[in-house]
Amino acid sequence: MGLLRINLFGGLEIKSGSGEQVAIPSRKAATLLGYLALTSPHGISRSKLAALLWEGRFGDNARANLRQVLLTLRRMLPHCADVVSAERDDIRILPEAVATDVQEFEWLLQSSDLTTMARAAALYRGELLDGIGPTSCAFEAWLSAERERLRTQAMRAIAGLLDVGGRDHVEIAMTFSLRVLAADPLQEDVHRILMRCYAQQGRRADALRQYDYCRTVLRKQVGATPESETETLQREIKRMLRV
Repeated sequence: MGLLRINLFGGLEIKSGSGEQVAIPSRKAATLLGYLALTSPHGISRSKLAALLWEGRFGDNARANLRQVLLTLRRMLPHCADVVSAERDDIRILPEAVATDVQEFEWLLQSSDLTTMARAAALYRGELLDGIGPTSCAFEAWLSAERERLRTQAMRAIAGLLDVGGRDHVEIAMTFSLRVLAADPLQEDVHRILMRCYAQQGRRADALRQYDYCRTVLRKQVGATPESETETLQREIKRMLRV
């Protein structure tokens, strides 16, 4: 077991190898640790990290802030020297010292085993680094791309489960879908998957309630209406109710 377990889905949670919570009160320090955990084992230049975390600051000031954050990590992080390698030019996390839920999630998704897929679904607790707070445009662009990449992997897993079929596969697909929607309720294709899952289970009223929720979310959050594919699915489920 590594020295640290870093969970990045649904926020940022840090645990020691023995399972104890590790508190990092500095938001910048936590953000730095999360970013390094996701980009490990590649070294990141100090200049790039400073620009990512302190956009708009002059170079010397940003690098001084980075040094201060590294000092905070050394104070707060058990075995910091064995976890974070801070060289003169580059900083990185030592991969053998850290395990993350994102790494485990991606590894589990390589399997088609039902139990393994259920473990992957349980790991997807929410949006990547949810609530991390604003940093810079460059960091936000990177984070948005990473969230989309991981969400796409989850969607492929859901599609694979539905292709196989069967009650247990459908239930895990539903678990996955609900977790994706909890992170991003605007994913209309995931609403459709849930509608189909409910319909397959004979829960057609629940499928129509999912449609209503989808329509409400789209209208309130982005002023949009459901896509034609969603409307067609809703009509098909209504016809099932009348049969």
